[in-house]
Amino acid sequence: METSASRSIFVCLCALMIITFTFHETSGALHAETQRQINQANKNGPYLGLVIPNLFEMNPLLQSPNFTASDLKIDFAGKFINAGITTQLLLSLFKIEGIVHYGIAGNANPSLNIGDVTIPQYWSHTGLWNWQVSALDHCLVIPTTIS
Repeated sequence: METSASRSIFVCLCALMIITFTFHETSGALHAETQRQINQANKNGPYLGLVIPNLFEMNPLLQSPNFTASDLKIDFAGKFINAGITTQLLLSLFKIEGIVHYGIAGNANPSLNIGDVTIPQYWSHTGLWNWQVSALDHCLVIPTTIS
């Protein structure tokens, strides 16, 4: 009987040790240097936040003579990102008074250019589709939007 009880205790202790060693602590904290840069930027805020998904859409802004870049830049991206999560981080970490989502936003209409302002009657969030390569003009008439 003692052997069975000892064995059960041993198995429980082994399982507890395995569970303890396999759990890793996670943290959503920012690196100290990143937090320092954010604090420095917030001293001069509030700002108008720009959410630009890629270089193709950002280059016309950077090349415009009307745009003056500041020395302080904090880049969270450099890869495919979710605009919703990025916007939430922007609002949570910085003093922001407004957001501009800049770019074509999946536009398949060749008569619209980057920077044109459009107000949709219907909209849908369908993910990142490469409309420029596909040239799917007929998708404009497919009723896949949410009102």
